[in-house]
Amino acid sequence: MVVRSFTSFESHSSETSYASSVYIKVTLLRWVNTAIVTAIISPFVYTIEDGSHLIDSLRVLFTAELVQRPILQLLDWMGNLKRHVFAPRAKDQRRMNLLFMSGYYSIGERYTDVTKLLFLTCFYAPLYPAAWFFSAVILVVYYWMDKFCVLRTWKQGPKINGDISIYSVYFFLMCVITYAVMAAYDFAMFPFDNACKTGAEVPDDYLGVYEFSDEASSFEITTEDSVYKFCEQDLFRYVPAAFPPLPSSQPEGSEWMSPSQLKFAPIYGWCCVGVVVLVGATFLFRMFLKFILPLFSRTYKLQGKPMEEAFSEVHEICGYVPNVIIPGYLFPFLLCDVSNIDNELIGWTGFDSEKSDLKNLIDDMPLVLRRTKSKKNLQNSNPRFSQIMSWAPTEDIVIKTETSPRDDSMGSLMFRFFFQ
Repeated sequence: MVVRSFTSFESHSSETSYASSVYIKVTLLRWVNTAIVTAIISPFVYTIEDGSHLIDSLRVLFTAELVQRPILQLLDWMGNLKRHVFAPRAKDQRRMNLLFMSGYYSIGERYTDVTKLLFLTCFYAPLYPAAWFFSAVILVVYYWMDKFCVLRTWKQGPKINGDISIYSVYFFLMCVITYAVMAAYDFAMFPFDNACKTGAEVPDDYLGVYEFSDEASSFEITTEDSVYKFCEQDLFRYVPAAFPPLPSSQPEGSEWMSPSQLKFAPIYGWCCVGVVVLVGATFLFRMFLKFILPLFSRTYKLQGKPMEEAFSEVHEICGYVPNVIIPGYLFPFLLCDVSNIDNELIGWTGFDSEKSDLKNLIDDMPLVLRRTKSKKNLQNSNPRFSQIMSWAPTEDIVIKTETSPRDDSMGSLMFRFFFQ
């Protein structure tokens, strides 16, 4: 809701641009709230410790994604409350109809859920491998729940193109980088206890049996036990210039890595560098092609192809009729004179030509209406609203154009013209 409030102050030329802006902001915020904040507020030594710490918090997060969201989405408690409690008590028919309307889905929010789950998995999978299995099950549940809601519960949302899927590629590349970096650091910082062996003998003052004051248990310290000292293992925050995380990144005199870590940490570290360089270069190259190159070159590509079927032959097609959606009303309000078009082009199942005045905002300005509706002064007037007209097809002509010998390789061209 906060993101939508901020985005409402931005200028967007289409619904696609608006949805993409919301998608990018919400995704980044959910990444921070779900994964990054959890890592920051969890003490370093509690990372893999048993109990209600980081690993247990991850289990709760994945379980909530698997159970809580699908149940709430399936129950639709707010929609049922409106339809069964508030609608029968509405003061008029219009308000009752509004309460029976279902909410529309946002494709950007659906992508946000997927990218958030993937980022959370890549961020913590090196420490919590079960995250991959949780994610696989959650994505299957997401697919079937969203499919059911799209077909049975949600109403159709605004029409947008595939820009959001293109932006998702950048987020997926960032997830790959995140997984490589976190795997290298987690392997190097293991066992997350900030304790290093000193090799010294246990002082005599510490030998003996100790009892816990709040538990009926005890432990004994003998000369065979090892002596540890504090050493900083958090290469992320407290060890400068620890990229890549190699054995040489350990503070001098406070080495904690085991022989297996000394062997494999360099492999993890340099593989991390390779992934960051390759995927980062791909990321920057795609951004250059998408955002920078169009500023200096012509990158327009013709989309679509001519069809044999004419516009007037498509029964369910509708025209572009300028309108505006006002909260509290079932149908949009027209912003143009529709007296010169077929009502079927408007595309609303609830449109009634006899009551069109109730849905056309130009009727609120009689002076402008008289100027724009006057056929005599239609071309000379300065209309304040869009002009829209339609002509029924009257003739269908096929013209065959013969090519010259020089252009014989192109073959003959067939053009179909519809004079309307």
